[in-house]
Amino acid sequence: MTVDELRSDLTARLGEVVEEVFTRDGHPVDDITELYQPSPAGFGGLLRLKRGRRLAWELWLVDGDSWNFHAAEVVQ
Repeated sequence: MTVDELRSDLTARLGEVVEEVFTRDGHPVDDITELYQPSPAGFGGLLRLKRGRRLAWELWLVDGDSWNFHAAEVVQ
């Protein structure tokens, strides 16, 4: 999966346009591997939505086939 494909997937999950994906430290993402976390296995970082909102998000594998997703607004 590319960063563009991930952005499209996250847009579909949230129902809002994701403009940019960042690492957990707030750095722009060039490669999806920058978002991977081995334990628990999954991905996560920060997002900037089209309307300017920022979210922290996590996407983790549950049973080998299903992915859980969680996002929460980041208060600045």
